[in-house]
Parts: sequence; structure tokens; C-alpha cells
Amino acid sequence: MGKILLVEDQRNLRRVLAAFLRREGHVVTEAANGLEAVQALQNSHFDLVLTDLKMEPVNGMEVLRKTKETAPKTEVIVITAYGTVSSGVEAMKLGAYDYLQKPLENEKLKLVVERAIEKHTLAAEVDRLQKEIDEKYNYENIIGKSDAMRKVLKIIPQVAATDSTVLILGESGTGKELLARAIHQSSPRRNKPWVALNCGGLVDSLLESELFGYVKGAFTGATRNKMGLVQHAHTGTLFLDEIAEMSLPTQVKVLRFLESGEVRRLGDTVSTQVDVRLIAATNVDLRRAVEEHKFREDLYYRLHVIPIYLPPLRERRDDIELLSYHFLSEFAKKFHKNLEGFSKRALVLLRNYDWPGNVRQLRNVLERAVVLSTGRRIEPGDLPFQEFQPDFFENLGVSADLPSLGEVEQRYIRTVLEKVQGNQKAAAEILGISQTTLWRKLKN
Repeated sequence: MGKILLVEDQRNLRRVLAAFLRREGHVVTEAANGLEAVQALQNSHFDLVLTDLKMEPVNGMEVLRKTKETAPKTEVIVITAYGTVSSGVEAMKLGAYDYLQKPLENEKLKLVVERAIEKHTLAAEVDRLQKEIDEKYNYENIIGKSDAMRKVLKIIPQVAATDSTVLILGESGTGKELLARAIHQSSPRRNKPWVALNCGGLVDSLLESELFGYVKGAFTGATRNKMGLVQHAHTGTLFLDEIAEMSLPTQVKVLRFLESGEVRRLGDTVSTQVDVRLIAATNVDLRRAVEEHKFREDLYYRLHVIPIYLPPLRERRDDIELLSYHFLSEFAKKFHKNLEGFSKRALVLLRNYDWPGNVRQLRNVLERAVVLSTGRRIEPGDLPFQEFQPDFFENLGVSADLPSLGEVEQRYIRTVLEKVQGNQKAAAEILGISQTTLWRKLKN
């Protein structure tokens, strides 16, 4: 159900229409003329404006214009007793969803109103999803304050402004696809297709058909024509992850596509011109793969236009605490946990672990920790490091049972109080602090 602004200068008809729409579950605001409607549009948001056409001094066409100026996504239905084809066409050209003639039929009015509100709702949902995508993949939301990540963040807007091929290098779990998506979302192609493919997830014959498509009868099982992902990405961005897993014959076809901008489906005799920006990624040393004749040298240089290196987490330890708090906040909200942060020993574990799975592994570990936590902070026992490194603290020269500084202070204060049988004045003198400070510490 929607929020409707009803504009009608005939009082009785306006009240009848408003009562009908409210019975259908809509929230209705009434305006007795075009001036009231314009004021209402400035003060509130509406899903739909239902307006009479013939009114003074501001008619329905002017209400339509003002609506589209004030809230372009709000739908407008024009109602008139003087309806002609020309007035309806003019209203549609100005952006009206539809127009109806008096006398109104309830069922037709109900149907048109529902469809108009449904269109507005879908448009709002698309905007919301686009905003979520922008927030998730915007390069400003790639977490990192280390020098290595600052260099990456600095180059993103420069790279995004071009159509140059990008090669993202880094270990598994460092966030290569997130970076690629951020480049796309920051580029002029952001509202165009984004197509991603993991080249290591398909056998070579399937990879080729996925990339370039095929025509009916090209091979056994090809019962229809299929467009490839390269064509699906036309005017947008194609992201090829794990490109080193691609076979040499498929590499030849990718190279031809990059050099000519043309693709030919399997079994086809004609090529199709496409406009695609390519971003590739790999966790393999491509230079060595070229030397070992596992990767084509010409394709390597064609991809290596703008290389971006994503460092592993062990090389950007300054980011571990920042990322940890980011994931803690994410999962605490998701699982409705009231968590204040990490204990000092938990942070020692997080900072000093080598993270072979990089940011992906850190995220998974923090999700597990939040789910299993029973206190207000994440403690070492909430982390799975004992499974990986039983002697972790010992390797750092720290006892796993060593209390925190606060715990040592608490034990010492209790011991002193026991010695003086609870005399706070005497305890404060022994501790070398004022009675007020001792009282505060006891309260804490």
C-alpha cells in the first residue's frame, strides 16, 4: 500500500475518492487545489500523486511538472472530465504514469493505482540495492590505514577514470574481487554491467563457452544459441579471477578479444564488436608462469597495463586491529550481540598470527568468535588459534595464563585490604594512593 496525494477541487468527489483509497489500505493526503498540492509536495514525500487536470489557478499539468521537479521517482496519474487523446498524450510526455477519465470506475482506479505504486516501490528498491552496492564496494570502504593500503587507495580513482586493463596481484583472501568491484563502481561504467568469472572454477571447454558463448549445434549438447559473458559485459566491466588457471588455447582467444574488441561464439562464422573493460586477478607469479611456458607472454604484457599489488595481511599488520573491529561490529549487529571489543590478549593473538588465509580468514575467525562469545569482550578462548598454534603465546614469550595489568592490580588491592582487615585508610597509605582513588578503584 502507498502514500498518495489526492488533488481534486470538487469537495464531494475528493472525499469519495479519498474514502475509497483509504479502504484499499492507502494513506491519503487531500489537496483542494493545485496550490495546496505544490505545498504538500514541498513538505512530504508521496509514492503517487492522483490529480485532477482542470483546476484554477494551478492546473493538473502544473502539478505534474512540479511533482517531477520535486520528486522525479513519484508517479502521477491525471484525472479529467475533459479528457482527450491530446491531453493524455501531453501528460504522458511530461512523465505521467497514466490518465483516467471521469466518471471513474472503482476497479480500474484500483488497478491503475496499485500498478503505479508497485512501479514506484520497485524503483525505490533498485535505488536501495544500488546504494548498498555502492556502500559495500566503494573504495573508501576498503579497510586499511597501513602505508601499503594507502598506496592502493590512492591509485583507485586514477585507474577508475580510465578504460585501461588492470591486473590485480595478491594471495588468496586479500580482497582482489572487492578491489576490482570498487574500481568498477568508481568508474564511468558504474551503471553498466558488472560480470565476474572465476577461471579456476571451470574445466577449459566450459570456460571457453562461458566466455564467448556458442551457437546451436556447435558441439554435442548445444541445443540453443548462448551469448557469452564477454558480450553480457558489453559497455561494462568483465572481471576474470584466477586468470592463470586459463589454458593456453583459451588465452589465445582472450588475447584476440583484447586486441580487436571482437568475440566469436563457438561454431559461429561472424564476430561481434564489444566494448568491455577488463580487470584480471591472480595469486600466481605470472612472470614465472611465462618463463615456465604456462602463460602466454603476449597476453601477460596485454594484461600488465596497470598492475596493482594487494599485500597479504602479515605485511600490513597495522590494519589487523582496524579490520578486527570492523568485522566485530558487522557480526555483533548481525547476531544481536552486545560486545564492547577485545581483551588485550585477544588483540595480541590477532596482531601476531600470520593469517595464511588473509582478510577472508580474519573475517571468518571473527564471525566464529562473535557467535561463540559469552562475555562483553572477545577473549582468547573465543578464537580458534589453539587449533593452529598450541604454543602461540609461548612463541611470543608470553604465558597463556598471564593476567592482564588490571587483573594484577585488582589482586594486589585485595591482598592489601585483607592484610589491613578492610581499613581503607591504611590500605591507601600502603598502596601509595589517596583514599578517593582507592574508593574509585574499588567501585570499578
